[in-house]
Amino acid sequence: MTSDPRLRLFIDSGPFVALYYKNDEHHRGAVDSFAKIARNGIRYRKLYTSDYVLDEAITTCRRRTGSHELSVRLGTDILASKSIVMLKVDERTIQESWALYKERDDVRLSFTDATCATLAKTHGITNIFTYDGRDFRPLNLNVISGLWTSNQASLPCRCGNRRPPTSEIDA
Repeated sequence: MTSDPRLRLFIDSGPFVALYYKNDEHHRGAVDSFAKIARNGIRYRKLYTSDYVLDEAITTCRRRTGSHELSVRLGTDILASKSIVMLKVDERTIQESWALYKERDDVRLSFTDATCATLAKTHGITNIFTYDGRDFRPLNLNVISGLWTSNQASLPCRCGNRRPPTSEIDA
C-alpha cells in the first residue's frame, strides 16, 4: 500500500457504470477519466474498489442498459483489472458500516456507500471517484468527479447500449 493517503483513490460504481452506458450523463467524463487511468496519467498510485461496488455496478449497468452482455463485460473488466485492488466487505466492515448507516440519517447514504466510506477509512483512503458527492462529502471524503484535464481532447467512444466495448478499465 502506498504510504501517502493522497495517492490512493477509491472508485465508486457510478464511474464504472457511466463508462459502459453511453446514455449516462457522465459517460464522456468517465471515458476520458478511465483513458487517463489506462495511460498512467493520474497522480493516484493505488486504485481501489470493493466487492459491494462490483455488485452495484453490474446490477445498475444491466438495469440501465437492458444488456446482460454489457453488464458481464463490465464485471469481467473490473475483476480482471491489474490496476484496481478489490477490497472485501468482511464482518467487521459490515458492523461498522451498519453503525455509520444508522447514525447518519442526515445523509442520503446507501448501505453500499456506507461500506465504501468504512473501507476507505480502514485503508487510509481519503479520495473517492464518484458522482455522488452529496453522499460522501459529509463523511469527510475528498470527492473526485473526474480525472481529465480541461485541455485534454475527448477520446472516441467505443461503447453502446447493446454492444460491449473493448476493455476500458485497463489498457
